[in-house]
Amino acid sequence: MQTDEIPNSDGEVPYSFEELFFSRTNEKGHILSGNKTFQTISMYSWGELLNRPHNIIRHRDMPRGVFWLLWDTIKKGKPIAAYVKNRAKDGRYYWVLAIVTPIEGGYLSVRIKPSSELFPVVKREYQALHILEKNEPLKPAESANLLLERLKVLGFRDYCVFMTYALDLEWTARDAQLGRAPNTHLNQLKELTNAAKQILTQSETIAGIEVASRYVPINLRVQAIKLGDAAAGIGVISQNYAIISSELKELTEHFIADTEKVYKTIHESLFFIGVAEAQTEILSAFKNEGADDAVSRTQDLLLLERQETVYRQKALNMLLEIASRVDQFHELCADMRKSALGLDVARIMGKMETARQLAGQGELNAYLDDLENFQASLNSGLKEIQRQSRSILGKVQKLHTEAA
Repeated sequence: MQTDEIPNSDGEVPYSFEELFFSRTNEKGHILSGNKTFQTISMYSWGELLNRPHNIIRHRDMPRGVFWLLWDTIKKGKPIAAYVKNRAKDGRYYWVLAIVTPIEGGYLSVRIKPSSELFPVVKREYQALHILEKNEPLKPAESANLLLERLKVLGFRDYCVFMTYALDLEWTARDAQLGRAPNTHLNQLKELTNAAKQILTQSETIAGIEVASRYVPINLRVQAIKLGDAAAGIGVISQNYAIISSELKELTEHFIADTEKVYKTIHESLFFIGVAEAQTEILSAFKNEGADDAVSRTQDLLLLERQETVYRQKALNMLLEIASRVDQFHELCADMRKSALGLDVARIMGKMETARQLAGQGELNAYLDDLENFQASLNSGLKEIQRQSRSILGKVQKLHTEAA
């Protein structure tokens, strides 16, 4: 039966939060196996599902851009999580958060029931994007780019941050629905993401301050030219300041790049832990389902166990990478503070030169005051970054010890 022949229905297929399900496909997306819950909720028989394209359960309301993004990611060998509205054989729908991971010879998709406060936001965004796709000749890649832009508007730096946030929220909501205590490791990693976000914010603030201060040497040089020989010393100080400022600019750019890597790595680690948790639960559920003559359980059990191990190890490796990168923060901070000290010396010399030969030059003093404000903001930002870095390092070491 073609999907276009399935009748429309406004009804929803009911299923509980305990019901996790999975399906396995080959590299072309043809269904090779799955668990009984997947077959039951889809309402197809195994004879109708096996060796058929997975889009047999695709719902017409889904934006094509979501699937383009999903396939673009997993074809690169990377995992992804996405909200998906599926359609059962009788035309009713059911929503899932699908966690799709590449495996040897294909892909494995584990699905959980979504219920977090993010879920209705996603549904509205999907609906708007689907309408846009119908009204404009958008290619799937263009639709995916629009989705990514909308996620930025909603406060997500990229899709990795969004899917990590979504998986964490949905897992937390599911624990609450099932009356379970929150996952300790997920909570600890969530604290890391908050600390990393503060570091990133501070780094961007420092970068903004550094950009704003680039005009100070030029302004000082202009004043020195206006004032003639009496301000020759200020001209030299301005040149020294420009050299040191250039060094600080390079360090700041390096620091921003490293901060973004740490931010991304922490989110990836959190996501991998979430993936591993999902693999653990689906493995347990699959074992308790009992035999099903239509599919081979042995291979799926081995694959699920392997995926759980692989993603837990990936998360541990990410934690070690985070610790290494955070260590580098301290070195960069030390270098930046050294450059900042050079700026401070230049500023003090400028103050002394002004007091000695250029008393009453209000505009010149104002520029030197700007330097002082810049210096104070820079030192304050670096201190906060070092504080958050120490906090991250302590949490990472504790989490790695507990998870190893």
